[in-house]
Amino acid sequence: MKKVFKLILTAVLMTTTLSITDLTSKTTVSAQSILSSSLSSKAWTKKLAKAGYVFELPNSSKGALYKNTAAKGGKPYTKKVLERILNQHTLFKVKKLTKVKNGISVDLVSKNGKYKGYTTYINGIYNKNLSNKDLQPLINVELSVMEAKDNNKPTSVLLEQVQTLASGLTGKNKQIADTSIKQLKQFLKHDDLSETPVLLIGNIRVTY
Repeated sequence: MKKVFKLILTAVLMTTTLSITDLTSKTTVSAQSILSSSLSSKAWTKKLAKAGYVFELPNSSKGALYKNTAAKGGKPYTKKVLERILNQHTLFKVKKLTKVKNGISVDLVSKNGKYKGYTTYINGIYNKNLSNKDLQPLINVELSVMEAKDNNKPTSVLLEQVQTLASGLTGKNKQIADTSIKQLKQFLKHDDLSETPVLLIGNIRVTY
């Protein structure tokens, strides 16, 4: 299924009575895009988990984090707790990714160990490094590469720009950039959801 990259924030976060059926029916990810993923759930999990505690919750008012796991039908954290999680910029790590019918569930654990549960892959988490000013130029060009791919336009020149930008970075930012470029090349090769660079997870320009 053709992916669409638009400046649209998908408002499909879970309601406070969300069951696993609700989770799978309200996600924006099509069953076809999941089934055609080049990575297995195990490999996808490993890819996200390797990024470490870099994910934050994007929403506190619509039950973005549920206790336990999707399989157990966990109850949502209260709005007060969710707001605290957001205000404190609590970081999470992905413990497990599960493909469920026409959706994707991700189990999370916070860096401080106080919170754990599940949310949706597409609009339940975002990478904190999206707000890193030093990485903004690289992020923008990476997004342009993905948009060009989606529109069947050449990507080689844009990819060279990404690599040039990465060469000008140092330390941790350089490591993040190099990893993201490797994942971007995998996306260009396979053109599917599972190969989306981890750095771009949660960006509002990327929808499926």
